[in-house]
Amino acid sequence: MIYGPDLDSEVLIHHKKGGRELMLERVIKRGARGVARIVDGVARRLGESATFLRLGPRGYSRHRKALNVAHTRRGATYANGVTTTLTPERAAAWHRVHWNHLVIVVHGAPRPELGDWIARVSAVLRARVVLAPELASEASRVAGQPCTIADGEDGAPIIDLASILEWMHRECRRWDLVLIDTRHPLPGPDAVIQLQHAAHEYHHDQEIGVVTPAYGSPEGLAAGYQIDRRTGSVVPAVPGRRDYAEHRIPRYVLTAAAHGLYLTSDAVDRIDIAGRHLADLDLDAQVGRLIRHAWAGNFRTLCLSSTVFRVEELPRLEIAGEQRQWILERGVATADGARRIIFVLNATSISGGIRAVFELANGLADRGFDVAIWSLQGEPTWFDLRVPVVTYRNYEDLLLSLRNEDAIKVATWWETAEIVWLASVNHGIPVYLIQEFETWFYPDDEVAQSAVVASYRHEFASITEADYQQHELADVGVTATLIPHGYDSSVFRVLPDWQRDDDTVLALGRSFFQKNFAMTERAWRRLGEDRPTLQLFGTEPDILDDERANYITRPRDAEVNELYNTAAVFVQTSRHEGFCLPILEAMAAGCPVVATDSHGNRGFCRDGENCVIVGQDDDEALASVIARLLGDPAERARLAVAGLATAAEYAWPVVLDSVAAFYDSLAIAGSAGAPLAEASVGASDE
Repeated sequence: MIYGPDLDSEVLIHHKKGGRELMLERVIKRGARGVARIVDGVARRLGESATFLRLGPRGYSRHRKALNVAHTRRGATYANGVTTTLTPERAAAWHRVHWNHLVIVVHGAPRPELGDWIARVSAVLRARVVLAPELASEASRVAGQPCTIADGEDGAPIIDLASILEWMHRECRRWDLVLIDTRHPLPGPDAVIQLQHAAHEYHHDQEIGVVTPAYGSPEGLAAGYQIDRRTGSVVPAVPGRRDYAEHRIPRYVLTAAAHGLYLTSDAVDRIDIAGRHLADLDLDAQVGRLIRHAWAGNFRTLCLSSTVFRVEELPRLEIAGEQRQWILERGVATADGARRIIFVLNATSISGGIRAVFELANGLADRGFDVAIWSLQGEPTWFDLRVPVVTYRNYEDLLLSLRNEDAIKVATWWETAEIVWLASVNHGIPVYLIQEFETWFYPDDEVAQSAVVASYRHEFASITEADYQQHELADVGVTATLIPHGYDSSVFRVLPDWQRDDDTVLALGRSFFQKNFAMTERAWRRLGEDRPTLQLFGTEPDILDDERANYITRPRDAEVNELYNTAAVFVQTSRHEGFCLPILEAMAAGCPVVATDSHGNRGFCRDGENCVIVGQDDDEALASVIARLLGDPAERARLAVAGLATAAEYAWPVVLDSVAAFYDSLAIAGSAGAPLAEASVGASDE
C-alpha cells in the first residue's frame, strides 16, 4: 500500500506515462526484484558454505548456536536510531565471519601477564601488535606473533597518533586500530570484538568511525564522557543518585580517553588531521582532537557503554584550544542579526505539550526571534501558529538538514533529543525542553526508561517546567533551568455576566492511563441518582455512555473557556502530570478545581487554598468533595478567587519574558565561546 508522498508520485507517473509503459515498468521492476531475491539466496548459501569450510563442523555448529542466541535477544530499536541490539552474542557470531585485520597499539607500563595476553589476542583478533619501547621486552616472549617496537627506528612509528596513522598508511592499509593502556587491567579479546562489531555494524548506514568502551573503576561505572555546557568541563557519564541502568544504552560522545579507543580503517584513512593539530599533546588530548576532526568529517564517535573496560581510576579529561572553541563557540544569528530558534517535534497533533511549544514559538517570534518548527507532521489545523512548519518524512531526513543550521535547536521529546544533539555537534546550540520526566510513559519497560534517561545529557542547556522535574533530573545528574508553563490570558478568563450551572462537573475525557479518567467516572457514579451532569471534552466521545454525561469533541479554545465558565467544579484525577495546563486554565476562568496530587501540579496547586486535593484512586473521597462543593457556593467562590490569583502568575506574557531571557543568555554565551554559567540567565536556576 502506498501512502503520502509516494501516492502523489504514483499519480504523477501515471499522468506522464501511458498505461502500457506503466505496466511494462512494473513487470520489469517485479522481475528485477525476483532476480535479486534469487541472487541474494544463492549468496547467502555460498557464504554459509564458505563459513562451514573455514570453521569446520564443530566451529560452524557453535557459530549457528551463537546466531540463534543472538536472535532471541533482539534488544530494542527506537525511531531516532537508538538501539540496544548489539549484544555480546551477536558480536561473537558476527566476528566469526566479518572480522577485520587489526593493529593493537600497546603502551603504558609492564605487566606480568602482558606476554600471554598479546599472544592470545593476536591470534583471536588476527592482529599486529605495536609495542611502546618500555614494553619491548615482551616482544621476545610472543613467539610467532608479528610485533613492532614503536621506537621510531627503521620506519617504525612512535606512540603518537600522527606517527601511528602515517605508519598504518604504509604498512597496514585498510586495517582497524585499537589503543590499549597497560596501566589498566587488560581487556579480553571478546571486549575488543564487541568494539569492532559496533564500529562496523551500529547504524551501518552511518559513518561510525570511532568507538570507545565504558570504564569500570572503584569510583563507579562511567559510560563515556560528556561536556557540561554550563561549566565547559568534561564530566564522566556516571549514574546519579538514582540509577536507571542508562549505561546499557550506547551513546555518541564528543571526547574520549585513549584506552580502548577503536578506529575503523575508513576512519584511519579519511579523518583529516595534520600533525600540527596533535603536536605537544598527551595521548588522551590527541584522542580528543582526533574525535573533533572525525565529527567535522561526519564520522561519529560512539561509546559502546555495554562494553566495560576495567581501569584503576577514571582518566581525567579536559578540553582546550580548538576543541574547546569547537564545542562552545556557536553563532546562532541570521544574516540580519535575529537569533534563530528551531523547535523539533515528532508530531503537530492535539496535545498539551505540543500546544505549549506552539505558544512558545509564537511568543518568541513576537519578541523578535527568528523561529521555525521542524516536524514529522505538517502544519496544525487546530492552533493559530504564526511561525513556519518544515515537514520531514523521518528523523534521518530531518537530521541531515538540521545539522547545517546555525541556530538554537530545541528538543521537545526524548526521541527528538538524539536528533537535536547529533545536529548540534558542529553547528548550533542544543536545548532540551523537558516537559515530562519521560520515564513515566514506559511504566513496564525498563529498557525504554534507560533510553529516556540516557537522552538527558550535559551538552544540552535543559529547561523544565516544574520543580519536581528539576529534582528528578538532579537525581540523574542533570541540572535544568526552571521556567513554568504559561496560559493564554486573553482566551482563558472570567466571562462577564456568564451564568454558572451549580449542578455541572467538568472533566477532560481522555483515556490515556496517566490521566486516570476512570477514577473520575467511578466517583461520579458513586453519587447515584443525585449525581450531577458530567460535562466532558476532548477527542474521545465514546469514552463514556450515560444519559447524564455530555461530550464536546475537539472544542476550540474559546469553547473550552465557556465550559470552564459554566461548570461548578473542574475535576482532574491524573496519576501523573508534567504540568497540568487545564487546571491552570480552569483557575483563570474562575472555576474551582479538584485534583489529585500529580507531581507537576505541586508547584501551583495548594490544598485547601486554591484547590482541593484528594488521594490517588480514592473514589469515596472524590465523591464526597464533589458533593460538598456543589452544596457550598461560598466555598466554591473562595477557591475561585484564590485560583484567579494563582493563574495571574502564569500568564504567557510573564512566562515568555523569562523564556526570551534564557535564549538570549544562550546566544550571548555561544557568541563569546563561553560556558553558560558565564552568561546571565533570567530564570530560577537550581
